[in-house]
Amino acid sequence: MKHFTRTQDLTKEEYLELFRRAEIFETGLKEKRNFTNLCPGKVIATYFFQESTRTSASLQSAMIKLGGGWFGISGIKGTYLETGEEDIDDTLTSIAPLCDILAIRHKTFDLSAFAKKGYPIPLINAMCGDKEHAIGALFCVYTVMKHLEDLKGKKIGVYGMSKSSRPMKAVSNVLSHFDVSFIEDSIIPEMALPEKNQTLVQEHGSTYEQAKLDDMLDHVDFLFIVEGLPQSGEDESLVAEFNKNFVPFSNTQLEKMRENVPVCVFEPRATADSRLTALKETDDDPRMVVNEMLEAAIYTNMALVTYLLDIPVTDRI
Repeated sequence: MKHFTRTQDLTKEEYLELFRRAEIFETGLKEKRNFTNLCPGKVIATYFFQESTRTSASLQSAMIKLGGGWFGISGIKGTYLETGEEDIDDTLTSIAPLCDILAIRHKTFDLSAFAKKGYPIPLINAMCGDKEHAIGALFCVYTVMKHLEDLKGKKIGVYGMSKSSRPMKAVSNVLSHFDVSFIEDSIIPEMALPEKNQTLVQEHGSTYEQAKLDDMLDHVDFLFIVEGLPQSGEDESLVAEFNKNFVPFSNTQLEKMRENVPVCVFEPRATADSRLTALKETDDDPRMVVNEMLEAAIYTNMALVTYLLDIPVTDRI
């Protein structure tokens, strides 16, 4: 049984296979090709115990474009979980006979441990637990690869509190397979990419270093601006220190970058002190690729669903 409960579930070769499929789906959909013959009658359950603005919709849309359907929940209101009459394990076990693949979002649930109990259908981490946003990494890295093609030796800039960014932690895990160099400005050391993620980057053959944003802008090949909200329980004094020193990304910084370098701003982009990680004035710059990245979620989710369900995808479909 294939699962995608964490980014480490897949190898470099498997990620390349997912991105190969995603490219076929992107090209095909833009050419108005029909892929509904791939998953007719298949059902994805999207059990989002925390509400989602984009992730659940992109999974549901992906399955519909593959010819299947979906059901799910958004939040626990009105369920036995809200009343405490049932736990998550029982809820998820009871729906397995009703669907073919299951995507889960929950703040603390350990999906990897749950999968090891022998769940009978593929599981997808749709930001489950406090460590990473696994499927978010797929459409992020796919977009990076489209723009940079050969990733070996490319410099990936990171600006913000990576410690609290589940998408950035997942992206670093996946991108690290491709011999890149991460350069991070975490504003204060305590908000840097966690040490275990830095270690994984190096184990996969990539590199990691710290630098100030202004010092990296003219030589990075791709720049991530991460979210500005800390995880719950974060030291308030550290958050205050971060906010005191954080400067929102603006056209001033864009002017210091090369003309062809893409910038992705993770959303939501609000900071804890009600500012924005990137000012609205940057939105119209053609180097800002967040909308392109969100569109790519359809293609990478179609790729992931077909891969986990063992459905072949070739150029001839």
